[in-house]
Amino acid sequence: MPIIESDRLLFKRVWAIGAKTVTENRMSALIDVALNTPTLEQYQDAHGQRMTDMIKVVQLGIAQLRGSEDRAQSYDAQTPAPPSRRFANSRN
Repeated sequence: MPIIESDRLLFKRVWAIGAKTVTENRMSALIDVALNTPTLEQYQDAHGQRMTDMIKVVQLGIAQLRGSEDRAQSYDAQTPAPPSRRFANSRN
């Protein structure tokens, strides 16, 4: 399956968030790999321990994105929806 530009952009976003999490939380085992942003192709071609560490950085990025998405959905669920026009008109 060919890599498209949206794949590259998503990977860059996920990597950046994962790397930020690694540095902010001082995860020493992942610092070395997180400091150098790979291309999607480099990520796919990695092997061994480096690949394992890269996968962890990506997993952290995905978890952070999901967490922010969950928080946004939670906020949306707690925010009352504006009344519909039909409902507002039926009270008049």
